[in-house]
Amino acid sequence: MNQMPKTKVLKFLPYFVYALMLVAAAELGPLPDSQKNPAPAQTALAEAGQPQVLGESTTTIPAVRGDAPVPTTTPQTAPISEPDTSAISAKSFLVFDLATGQNLLEKNGSTKLHIASLTKLMTALVAYNSDDLNQSFTIGPKDTFDVAPVLGLRQGDSVSALDIFNAMLIGSNNDAALALADFTASSTGRDFVDLMNRQAQTLGMADSNFSNPLGFDNGDNYSTAEDLKILISATEKLSAFTDLGRRQSYEFSGQLKNYSTRATNKLLANHPDLQAIKTGYTPYSLGAMATKVNVDGHDIVIIVLGSEDREGDTLRLKDEVFKNLDEK
Repeated sequence: MNQMPKTKVLKFLPYFVYALMLVAAAELGPLPDSQKNPAPAQTALAEAGQPQVLGESTTTIPAVRGDAPVPTTTPQTAPISEPDTSAISAKSFLVFDLATGQNLLEKNGSTKLHIASLTKLMTALVAYNSDDLNQSFTIGPKDTFDVAPVLGLRQGDSVSALDIFNAMLIGSNNDAALALADFTASSTGRDFVDLMNRQAQTLGMADSNFSNPLGFDNGDNYSTAEDLKILISATEKLSAFTDLGRRQSYEFSGQLKNYSTRATNKLLANHPDLQAIKTGYTPYSLGAMATKVNVDGHDIVIIVLGSEDREGDTLRLKDEVFKNLDEK
C-alpha cells in the first residue's frame, strides 16, 4: 500500500484540525451568553433590566420565550388630566355619584365645619319622619321670627305643615324652620334638637352635631361634607324633597295671610341641568350649597362648605366632572 508523502500530510493537517473543532462545537452546544460578542450599549441595558430610550418612547427589551415575537413598544394608558381645583375657594367640597355613592372629587371631606342652613335638611327630614305633613297647625308666638330670610308668619294663622316644609326648603325661611320644629316637638312630645341628633346617629353621621333647627352658628352645630353626603343620600330617596329641585318660587295661603318665597339657589334660572338641594350662608360659616346635576345619565351631587363663592365653586366643580368624564 502506497503511503502519502509527509509533505502532503502536513499540507492538509490544518483542514483536519478545523474539521475536528467544528464537530466538537456541535456536540457541546451554543456558547453561553457571557462568551458571545454582545452589541455594546443596548444589550447591556437589556441584561440590566434598564429601559432604553428610543426617540420619545420608552421600552424594556424582554427575554425571548419560545417563538413569541419580541415586542418593541409598551402600550401606554391614555392620560387622564388631574382635576383642577385650584380656583375653588371652599374650605371643603365633595362631589359624588348619587346612585353608586362613589366620590369623584373631594377636599377636606371629613373636616368639621359650620354648615349654616344646610342644617334645615335635617330639620326637614326629622319633620318628615315624625309628622303627618298634611295636617294644619297654628302659628305660635315663638314662630314669628324676624331674622331674614323669613316668610313673615302671622301669629294665630293656620297653615299646612307641608306648605311650611316646602317654603323652608325652597326659600330657607327661618320662621318656617322654627314653626316646623315647634309643630314636631308638640306632636311628638320630644325635644326637637334631640330628635335631630338621634336621626343623625341613626343615619351614621358620626361627625355631626345639631344645636338648633335653623343652622345658626354655634360651637355645637356642625357637620362634614362626608356626613352631609349621608344625609343627602337619604333625603334624595324621598319625592317630598326631590320634587322641589327645580322650584324657583313657592306661594301658599294661610287662613289670615298669603305667603310667598323665592328660591335661594340662584343657579336654577340659567342652568336647567341643575337641581337645588339646599343652600346656606352666615358671615362666619360663609357660603354652603348642595346641588344635583345629571351627567351622562348619572345624578351627581356637589357639596361646597365654607365658600366665598358658592355658586362659582359649584359650577367649577361641575365643569371638572364633565371634563374628566369626557376624557375617560
